[in-house]
Amino acid sequence: MRLMTLLKQETGFRNLVQTIHAAGYGVDSFHSSAEAREALFANSYDLIVVDQYFCNKEQGCYLLERDWRDVVKTPYVIMIATEEQNRIFALENGADDCVSHSVNPRELVARIRAILRRPQESVQEHYRFEELSLCLQSREVRVNDVLLPLQRRETAILESLIRRKGKVVPRSGLEHDAYGALADCCPNALEVRISRIRRQLGSVRSSLTIEAVRGVGYRLAPRSKTTRTRTQAADPGGYTAHAHRSAIPSLSHATT
Repeated sequence: MRLMTLLKQETGFRNLVQTIHAAGYGVDSFHSSAEAREALFANSYDLIVVDQYFCNKEQGCYLLERDWRDVVKTPYVIMIATEEQNRIFALENGADDCVSHSVNPRELVARIRAILRRPQESVQEHYRFEELSLCLQSREVRVNDVLLPLQRRETAILESLIRRKGKVVPRSGLEHDAYGALADCCPNALEVRISRIRRQLGSVRSSLTIEAVRGVGYRLAPRSKTTRTRTQAADPGGYTAHAHRSAIPSLSHATT
């Protein structure tokens, strides 16, 4: 799942963001209301954590407006506020939860998980493209009924590609989805992970692979007959045998 934080640039807030990210959520961090607003129209977020600094009683807060949140498809907002009256104001005006600035990062993560467990109307439970499916709750990716043993960032990359249904996703977009808006990554980190996903897809004889579009990005595309023949020759037992083997080892230098 993908979260947004709109917080001031403070050490305590950086620790909160790191803890949320370590809990397995993709996090895009912003320190400007204008940048956050632009990102909300360009991307889909499951929850927003916002500091009271960006909202006040006089000007209000667009993030708390239900009609506006329906437009950008963001169902939940958690407000961080120090004073009790500000927390009450936030809850009365649309926030789904409210915590103080001194909140324990683990408590915030627990609150995020509790909120995201709430049932929603007409919630999409899976992304699908051809025989690929991604469960949004378990984060499991399957080819037909075969589970792919992917790492967290690899799942985020494949989620982005599945959602585009064969359309090209710019390289910068995949890096954004896998590593976050402000995160740094090695120059070839994306290629390493895409190579591993390709091997996983080939090992279960998927009809799809990840195709590089030179100078643009990547997309899911039908696997060529030549590539399919090489895969079958390398693994004559097919994915039935693969299902009983251990997952492909994680890259020793890649972080999850």
